[in-house]
Formats: sequence, structure tokens, C-alpha cells
Amino acid sequence: MGWRDRGARASARRAAIAGAIALSLLAGLGASPAVAADTFRFHGSGNGHGLGMSQWGAYGLAKMGWSDRRILEHFYRGAEVRSPDLPAKARVGLTTGERILHLTAAGGRVEVRAGGTLVGTIRGGDTWTVEPRDREFAVRDETGALAGGRRWGSPSRPLGLVYEPRGARVTIPEAGDFGPGSYGRGTIELQLSSCAGGCELRVIARLGLEDYLRGLGEVPSSWPAAAMRAQATAARSYAVVLIRRGVRASCDCHMSDGTSDQVYVGWSKEAGPDGDRWVDAVTASAGRVVVYHGDVIQAFYAASDGGHSEAVEDVWHDGNPAYAIPWLSAVCDPGESNDANAWTDWTRSFGAATVTSRLAPYTGGIGRIRDFRNAVRGESGRIVRIRAVGTNGAATIEGGQLRSALALPDDRVWVNADRNITGAIRERYDDLMCAPGLATSPTTNVAGGAQQFFEGGGLYRNDDRAITVWLRGALDAEYRAVKAAKGVLGVPLGAPQTGSRVALGGCAGCRRVDFVDGRIYLKPGVGAHALWGRVLAEYLDRGGPGGSLGYPETRVKRLDGGATRAGFEHGTITCPDAGACQVA
Repeated sequence: MGWRDRGARASARRAAIAGAIALSLLAGLGASPAVAADTFRFHGSGNGHGLGMSQWGAYGLAKMGWSDRRILEHFYRGAEVRSPDLPAKARVGLTTGERILHLTAAGGRVEVRAGGTLVGTIRGGDTWTVEPRDREFAVRDETGALAGGRRWGSPSRPLGLVYEPRGARVTIPEAGDFGPGSYGRGTIELQLSSCAGGCELRVIARLGLEDYLRGLGEVPSSWPAAAMRAQATAARSYAVVLIRRGVRASCDCHMSDGTSDQVYVGWSKEAGPDGDRWVDAVTASAGRVVVYHGDVIQAFYAASDGGHSEAVEDVWHDGNPAYAIPWLSAVCDPGESNDANAWTDWTRSFGAATVTSRLAPYTGGIGRIRDFRNAVRGESGRIVRIRAVGTNGAATIEGGQLRSALALPDDRVWVNADRNITGAIRERYDDLMCAPGLATSPTTNVAGGAQQFFEGGGLYRNDDRAITVWLRGALDAEYRAVKAAKGVLGVPLGAPQTGSRVALGGCAGCRRVDFVDGRIYLKPGVGAHALWGRVLAEYLDRGGPGGSLGYPETRVKRLDGGATRAGFEHGTITCPDAGACQVA
């Protein structure tokens, strides 16, 4: 999508939403199901910030046969996959602020070194401990005795753990956000930090870039190979940007091992279920990164985007177009809707008192929250900002604040209104690459199928024919005017017919849609009009649009006394309750 005029985009969206709401009213739609005044229901999809590649989206696209390159270049618009020169080494922060570390060797011996001096060797199965003592390391062996009979190192002289022989590893329960950290590549550095008030322990992994990637625990190793290669390439790109920025003073590392950067679990990934498949994906993509105009990008990704990623300016910068980045624009994600993804349709409910309390740091003293209004949304539907209305006032909060305060999986959410897109309608929506825009109604079951309204038309499901039809513009407006699939026409039988066929009277710009119980005809300059019942039957008997009457100029109307009538370019048809229809 690239650089665009955000003001024009927002104005177009507001106009589309206003039109969709008007059409919804014409179609006789009520409000969403009533919710108790003291309860808020948040209907959402997605899990994460929604930027860049969706991991579950990549999974689904790989299942659909997409290559890793195609997946990456879809999510990062305008970017390319390339193999430039890359940094070789990385420093990964594993833990900090510890008062004691437990080091357990497995698969061989692990040496503890102070510079070039051997402090001692941890044998396989043994556990040693390390503690800070008077600005030095107290290293104790499996018996509790000080290794070497003394303390080692200082804040400026860290210790190192070296795997000897190859294949040995060390487990450090204090490290790792997702269980005890197990490490077997590169070396481990133990530091003394924050020594002004008594030293603490910090642990850093020093290893090669590709070895780092082999230990990433971002996606299951059982996933399709293309999805894992895409993940490895995105992760490599992300890491390269951080490495090139230099070592962070706060951690003496390029990146952490947790979700604030990328989840690094070390040897646990390689040794885990199907770990060899993940290693194969890293190896197969070795050296590949995502670049934009020659520069490696920080390839952000999230667990699930709910079906549409978001533009960075709408996620982190309150919609300010000055922060737009071409390769972090909003992108439709047709891979999200798959049976394995649990984040495509979720609901969270909270009492008003809970919502009020959790949002108080952002809303201040507005009293008990009773409503949310005036949501400004990004292209994906994520809330940029929304108005919280309380008993004593109102306050505007950001979507990220709402998500954080209520621990919502995502801020692609609707309050007390379900706008999620699911089932067969979602399948067609994905086929259309999200072209209908944001949903403006819930999915509604109707006789013979289902329907859902959008900014750019409606999607209508015919279960018997296993088709979902997208109607838009004048055809959709007319359909909704007669209550859409809930009305006299029923569900569509197929997509609009176009062209100059005899059935359309030789009119190149005309269209026709067939329904279970009627039709809608459209002619430029005349408009779209619905016909059904005896009026339609008489019209077809007289040649339809190719006959003497031409195209309809009105829909069927019921007259006083029960007769029905429609006007045409060259006459009218009136059908009484009893007796033959009359043409004038």
C-alpha cells in the first residue's frame, strides 16, 4: 500500500461506515443483542500487536501452498528477501537481577572459566551454584565447597561457561522465561551488575547468529516447513537490526530472550519435539533476510493478526502519518482462518466496576464507565482511540491502553457488538482479500444461509449451493432495502450477471442478480430494482429486459386492496390478488 494520505483514507472510511449504517437501518436490522447495563463484552480476533507477519497467518498460508518468500513479501509490503552480508555474533540476555544461579551440566562436562583460568569443571549430572560475594563470584561445586578454594572475578571480570566436549550443555533454572533454560551453543557469560547496593547476577549467551536462531522458540517445530522458514527469516532480520544497533547498556546484550524481543529457549528447542525440523528450516533459510530499498528491516511479527495486520502509525503512534513505514502497512491476511488458530474469534466479559477500576489510570475520575463511543480504528479494525463515557464525564483512551488494562489478547475488538467474521463468510472474505472492508454487523443466520454487512457491501451465503456472494453498490443497497436475505427475495443463487447477454437485453453496463424468490435488475441511469412474485413472472413472460417493457424503474410495491405493481421504462405491470396481471 505504501505511503498514502491518511486523511483521505479516514474520510473515505467514515463515509463508508455512515453509508453502511444507513443501509443496515433500511434493512430493518436491530442493534446487537442486549447486554446488561453493568456488563461489557469485548468481541475480538487476533493476539498481539498486529504488526508485520502473523505467525498463524504464515501457518495458514503455508498450508495453502505459499512459499516462505511469498509469505514474507506479502506481509512486508514492498520488501524483498535477499542474502546480504550479515553480522556473525550475537549477545542474548538470559536473566538479570539474580542472587543465585544453579548450573547443571548434561551430555558432557561444562567448564567454568575466569578469563583464561579454569575455575573448575562441572561433570554431567552435577549442579554447581554461583552467588555474588563482596564484588566477586562465589562458585560452589556439587559438595558446596568453593571451587578452587577461593572467590573469582569482579564486576569488570566476568566468568564464562564453556561446553566441553561438543554436545555438552548447561541448564540454568533461573534463566529462560518459559521454563529452565538449557543451553549448548556458543558460550555463557556470567556478570556481576548493579553493585552499588550489593551485586546481582546477570547471564548472557554469546553465540553465532545462526546458532541463536536454532534456539528460537517462536513457533512449534511441527508447523509447515514454509511457515518455519518464513519465521526464521523474519527472526534473522529482526536480530540483525538489533545487533547492528550495538550492545544495550541496560543489559550488555543485543537482545533479550523474552517476548520483548524474540523468545530464545536455547537447546530446549533443538532437543524438543520435531526440533530437527526447526533446525532444518533455519539451515534452509541461512543468510536470508528481508530488506527494503537495500536495508534489512526490523521484521516485527505477532502470534495472530485476526485476519488483517495493522499499520505501525495506528498501533504505536495514535494514527500520526508522520510515523508511517511502507513495509509495516496494513495487509489482509487470508491465512489466519484455519482450524488450528484459536485467536480468530474470542470474547471477554467484564463487569462495569472492573472495567472502571482497570481503566482508571487512563480515564481519571469520570465515574463508573457506562459506555464506549466514537472509536477511531485503523484499516484492520484495531482501535486507535475510543471514548470511555462515565457517570461523571468522559475520557479518550488509546487502543493499546484498553488492551493492556483489560488483558485483552488484541485491540482488534468491538465493545458489546460482535463484528468478527467467521465460517463460510470468512472464507469468501479471505478469497476477496478483505475487499469488503470492516464488518458493520454480526453474522446473521437466515433461511437457507447467512449474511453479514460490511463497509463495502454485503456477503450472503447460500448453503444449498455452497456459495457466498458479494454484493455492493446499488445492487446491495436495493437488496438491503427489501431486508436482504431476511426479506422477500431470500438468499442469492449466484454472483451478479454482467455483460450484453440476451438475458440482460443487450445492455453492456447492466447487471442482474438471481435470488431464491426473485431478482434485482440494474441499469445505469435507471438504478437497481427488485422484482418478485407474480410481477416478476409476468415480466419474464413478456421477454424480461429484452422485451417491450425494458428495465424496471421501481421495485414491486403493494397497492391498497392487495395488488402489486412495478414500473418499467416502457410501461407498468399490475397484478391483482385474483385474476390476470395487466400491462399498461
